[in-house]
Amino acid sequence: MNNSPKKIKMVDIIRPQKKSEPPKKIEPQKKAEIKETPKVQISTFSKKETSIRAPREKKVRKKVSFRFILIIVVIGFLIYLAFWILPKASINIITEKTSLDLTAQIVADKNISEVNISSSQIPAEVFNQNKNSVFSFPATGIKNVEKKASGKITIFNTFSSDNQPLIANTRLLAPDGKVFRLEKSIVVPGAKIIEGKIVSSSIMTTVVADKPGQEYNIGPVARFTIPGFQGSEKYQSFYAKSDVSMSGGFIGEVKVPTEDDIKKAKASAEQSLKDYFSSFFSAQIPNDFKIIDKADQFTVLKEDVSKEADDQGNFSVTIEAKKSIIGFKEGDVVAVFSNLAKEKLADGFTLNSYEISYNNIVADFNKKILNFSADFKGIFQPPFDINDFKQKISGKSELDLKTFIFSQSDIDKATVSLWPFWVKRTPNHINKINVLVK
Repeated sequence: MNNSPKKIKMVDIIRPQKKSEPPKKIEPQKKAEIKETPKVQISTFSKKETSIRAPREKKVRKKVSFRFILIIVVIGFLIYLAFWILPKASINIITEKTSLDLTAQIVADKNISEVNISSSQIPAEVFNQNKNSVFSFPATGIKNVEKKASGKITIFNTFSSDNQPLIANTRLLAPDGKVFRLEKSIVVPGAKIIEGKIVSSSIMTTVVADKPGQEYNIGPVARFTIPGFQGSEKYQSFYAKSDVSMSGGFIGEVKVPTEDDIKKAKASAEQSLKDYFSSFFSAQIPNDFKIIDKADQFTVLKEDVSKEADDQGNFSVTIEAKKSIIGFKEGDVVAVFSNLAKEKLADGFTLNSYEISYNNIVADFNKKILNFSADFKGIFQPPFDINDFKQKISGKSELDLKTFIFSQSDIDKATVSLWPFWVKRTPNHINKINVLVK
């Protein structure tokens, strides 16, 4: 669509309005109507324009005034912050230290509960632990052996109410003709008579095969007879039975531990228990207790070594041991030396650091006492009043501050830091000054 005709038409409409035309005669009534309408329009336009402009000018003025005040407040706050709130001073001071080397003979005693500084006695604690273990080791020796089988049997008495003694080595005969003998003398209790009937009594004991060899490793036997009673009424009334197999019968070569095997096994078993005790006490003894060398005691209470190896060629070592330790609190030792240091230093000195070495240690576990000598090397710090120092340096310039610090005889080194970077004086308020003394 072409817009040119519209433009021409609009120009044509607008231009006649701008040309001045000679006044036309109109009727009085129409003229009055025409004049009245423009008056209303002009009056309305003028009021609207006035009502809109006045508030805008006021708002602009208010905005300018508020921004100006805000900027002034912010600038004032920043100045206050920069010169009153932000300035801080940090001063690290290293004072002149005094080193002392001291030696004392100290007694740690379980029987006292408090430190006796004058006699250099401190409380001690005794820690004890027992352990029983079985260890297995390979046997390297070989030996020809003959072993007899053995096992448990039960002997019955259905003969009379009288007790029947049987001596050691009494024979008992198995149905297959193998003979076993009582390991020791026994007494078979008499039978009981209940309602006129004999009720058998019994006793369990150990028997050993008459000869060595695997052939005597027989299974359970329902009835053993006693050949010694053969030909008497007791032969049928005394008998025995076994509920488990006989075992241990052997003829041939077996593994056995040599003397060297036993020596090494004992040493290994003892070391294993020592390692166990070390771990145990390390976990159980409180951290504030000091344990020094030679203040412990390891005792073997019982030790058994099997003379023959098992089916796998190993022999066993059964060992029971006990370890005791006398411990003390190192803080009590420090208290003794701090008291000795007072005799050589002025009042107010405090211990900064120390080293202690322990020598000539003698432990008496019967009396529960530990004697030792201690070499003490302590670094002592002179008294320093931080608050008084802050008061004296507040408000000083950097130069005056450094001059004052190094005029103090008890200060060895110092580091001064003022913040922010434009600050050239320490703050007047001491709570803005941080002092660290080492």
